[in-house]
Amino acid sequence: MRWIVGLDLRGLSQGAVRFAQWLHEHAETEHMVGVHVIEAYPEPNRDIEIPVESFREWLQAAAEKEVAKVGATEVFEDIDSIRATAAEEGLALAVEERQAFGLILGRKAPRGQDALVRLGRVARRLIRRAETPLMIVPPDLRSQDIGDGPVAVATDLGADAVGALKFGKAMADALGRELVLLHGIRVPHLLDQYLPADAWSVVQTSMDKEGGAAAQAWAAKHGVEARVHIVDGPLVRGLWMAAFRERACMVVAGSRRLSLLDRIFASSVGSELAASSPLPVAIVPPPAESPAE
Repeated sequence: MRWIVGLDLRGLSQGAVRFAQWLHEHAETEHMVGVHVIEAYPEPNRDIEIPVESFREWLQAAAEKEVAKVGATEVFEDIDSIRATAAEEGLALAVEERQAFGLILGRKAPRGQDALVRLGRVARRLIRRAETPLMIVPPDLRSQDIGDGPVAVATDLGADAVGALKFGKAMADALGRELVLLHGIRVPHLLDQYLPADAWSVVQTSMDKEGGAAAQAWAAKHGVEARVHIVDGPLVRGLWMAAFRERACMVVAGSRRLSLLDRIFASSVGSELAASSPLPVAIVPPPAESPAE
């Protein structure tokens, strides 16, 4: 599969380049094309005239340098600088024209940093509109930070997660890794005020068992076998912490494609995971044949 790797000249894409390098080295079926989008050319100046072609060539060289900084030049089939009105439009067009499977993009905030803006403008817009898998990677990710464990798929067992399940299975097969489902359940913690400790333990164990059985049945319905890791507590943090404990190499989540109005009242788990996880997060749109729930 071919991936478009978005290149940022401010260093925010270095984690994405490192992950692309790791992915190619561990799955020879994965091929990389680097793309830097130029959103504006300099306007002609009467005093200092900068030829547009020279400016493009300078940016092309800078994009190639970003890849060379990580020692990943040989991994890339091509590195290109293209012009577009907006970076997200240029990257989406590159995916289409290069017949790529998806896009690998760096986020703004480093791992462990509680920044006000964590994803960045381009990543946020692409998550809302992506028609193909989108991999969001922390800018400071190193190859040694990528776990030697499974591909972890976060699921609520809904239609929006079917694409994530199938993508996770394909990646696990390509990498020779186990597939594990991270299924979040909401245990009614108010019960612990009324139940003795031993009874509360029985309730939680029962819910974990039922949740695990439901997740395995859901995966089997879609032709996939996977181990289940039940996640309790704050959902997003619980999901990426479970993946971290599993030493997962990536987390996969489905895309809910929420509108701007929807996002005011409900959050997207995929977006929040991509913004906070110390691991690469793939956000996968649902299959075209899957009805929305």
